[in-house]
Amino acid sequence: MAWQEINKVETIESFVAEEKPQLIFKHSPRCGISSMVLRRFERSELYKTGSNGFWLLNVLVARPLSDALAQDLNVRHESPQVLVLFQGKLIHHASHSGIDANEIEAAIRNSQ
Repeated sequence: MAWQEINKVETIESFVAEEKPQLIFKHSPRCGISSMVLRRFERSELYKTGSNGFWLLNVLVARPLSDALAQDLNVRHESPQVLVLFQGKLIHHASHSGIDANEIEAAIRNSQ
């Protein structure tokens, strides 16, 4: 599985109402914690075998976009942070050590 990068609002608009869940991972490449959490998630079965959309948002490059997402979804901006959208609605979010592939998978399963 490969990440698709988010670098403009139009990218988000293109997948926000998809019929399958979309996961946005907000990541700061300068942050050791963010890198560790990202690597841990990439080792998960959800990521390795997932058929969902996996999107990576570099908060250093696209901070205004990250802030806009936080405002639109009514969540606090954090990094690392995972936002899971299904049919235009936020179904799960977590940050830092709270990012858990099993919890994400359960949220996806419960939303369908």
